[in-house]
Amino acid sequence: MAGEGTQRKRPAPGRRGRPPRIDQQQIIAAAKTLAPGQLTMQAVADALGVDRSALNYYVGDRDGLVQLLVADLFDSELATVELPGTDWQDILRVYGHAIRDGVVRIGVVGTHFTLRGLGGSASLELAERITQTLLTAGFTVAQATGILTLVAALAFSDARDTLAMTEHREHAQLPEVADALARRPAEQYPAMRRVLAEIDHYARDFDFELDVVILGLERLLPPGRR
Repeated sequence: MAGEGTQRKRPAPGRRGRPPRIDQQQIIAAAKTLAPGQLTMQAVADALGVDRSALNYYVGDRDGLVQLLVADLFDSELATVELPGTDWQDILRVYGHAIRDGVVRIGVVGTHFTLRGLGGSASLELAERITQTLLTAGFTVAQATGILTLVAALAFSDARDTLAMTEHREHAQLPEVADALARRPAEQYPAMRRVLAEIDHYARDFDFELDVVILGLERLLPPGRR
């Protein structure tokens, strides 16, 4: 009987105790293992073996997960850049590509790279580093804020087009333009007809777009600080 009593006190192998402790890096690592279409709070929680509510200390929702992944990608990109001797132009290029590549990799079209809530804490650190670089370069606070917003918006726009191209094999507006031109006399809109005839597919040059933005921003600085 004593042996039976001892066995009853021994916890069963499958007994559930306190959920394991998790941290932000574990959340990011788990999220990276998921395909874009499977990236949800519940899927990450399942991968970590915790309740979904355990994630809320670090991230509030799916958009927060996306922000963490993009921020992690940015940090990886930025780790290859020597900040003290790096021009603000290079920092902006890294920033833009990190957002664009992160969104494309994750496959999220409708998200916004914001600095609100718990999910934005990592983004805030990135914004601090870039903003300080811009201020040191000679931009005003208002200009630095606008630059961050502009580059992020450009990156998201390019990412959305890239994802749309991946899904539909062509830009969504091209068939509409082609149909409109087909209903008009052949001598009208020669430039647009040439564009449609000479491009095999719609592909934006993100580096070119960043260069245009950076060249414009350089004009805001005194000649000696460009």
